[in-house]
Amino acid sequence: MRNRRLLPGLLALAHLAGCRAATAGPAAAVRLELAGGSNPGVYQATADQPGCTRDLVGPGSWGVQLTDWKGPKAGLRSLQLVVPSPARQDQFYLGLVFGDFFTGIAREVETRPASPRPKGRGRVLIEPYPGGATVRVTGVTQDSVAITATIACTLTQEQGGSR
Repeated sequence: MRNRRLLPGLLALAHLAGCRAATAGPAAAVRLELAGGSNPGVYQATADQPGCTRDLVGPGSWGVQLTDWKGPKAGLRSLQLVVPSPARQDQFYLGLVFGDFFTGIAREVETRPASPRPKGRGRVLIEPYPGGATVRVTGVTQDSVAITATIACTLTQEQGGSR
């Protein structure tokens, strides 16, 4: 419960400072709002491991992986985001899992043109900073669940923040 109250302040501080604080804050954090569907509401999750990767699926691409093992079991447990090109803000994959990884609720937005199964629509904006990024996602799933997410994450160790 304590982390839920601190997270909005941590996200705001990271954004205003232009980078994640070097103190003991989370390496990745998300604030997610869902409207509609079977689990509407506001969800927050954090992870101790860095979650952003540059050049994941090609030059200029971005990926985000956040898994919250410590948060509430009914809450947001996993988030995956793949953005092939930040210049094409309407082409991305967003996968969310709420509750148990195997029997929980999954939500997806898949707008990449090469995808065999497009689902939903949306936009993504990536604001890189030294050592990480703030990522903002808005979208609607295939079954009309509206999603708004703000993700703050540090680059994975391999990235080193030097690009």
